[in-house]
Amino acid sequence: MKERSATISGYKNLKIPYVIQTKTDQPKGLAIMLPGIGYTVKSPLFHFSSGAFLNKGYDVLHVNYPYYSSDYEGYSFEEITSALINDVSTVLNQVIDHSIYKSFYVLGKSFGTMAMPTALDRLPTQNTKAIWLTPRLSSLPVYQTLRTCKQDSLCVIGDKDPFYDEEKINQIIDNSSIACMIHPTANHALEVDGDILSSIDMIKSVIKRIDDFISMKSGVLES
Repeated sequence: MKERSATISGYKNLKIPYVIQTKTDQPKGLAIMLPGIGYTVKSPLFHFSSGAFLNKGYDVLHVNYPYYSSDYEGYSFEEITSALINDVSTVLNQVIDHSIYKSFYVLGKSFGTMAMPTALDRLPTQNTKAIWLTPRLSSLPVYQTLRTCKQDSLCVIGDKDPFYDEEKINQIIDNSSIACMIHPTANHALEVDGDILSSIDMIKSVIKRIDDFISMKSGVLES
């Protein structure tokens, strides 16, 4: 596997690093990874999802925004969110405008899902798919995008997640473009409180569902 690291000048000129991983000279497309604030690309869901995309011939883009660092002390949550949307857009402009990628996946976790509406608007609808891991359903743009988006999508959340909302999930399920995977007893990390082995099994089931989703083409598993 090869890696290429770079940075962009982001919100208020603060540096935002990103990494592009590749295993092939002719990638099928690009998988864009948008982690949470504390749930980084080194965490299990991102580590194994990245591997799944790489194994299927996609390049992987990790956007490593450092919003936990001292540079962002004193920022309100609203300003951090503005920084996220600005920085993800800037990274995408930098990467996509200088590439030949035609097919895209966007995978976001929690805080990272708040940049997905803007990212999906930036990418070609017919050639883009989305994976929403524990989306912040309290965010109106996230909720509205999940309800109305045309991109084939997978939404994964647990019913013990503080952002889980049964009424909103039922409305999201009505969107024929989205498949929902709802894990009973799963918390915001998609783990089971106090049960390590069940947590491992749950992560495994999520990664298996993501791997299957990558293999889907027009609703049919590719051979």
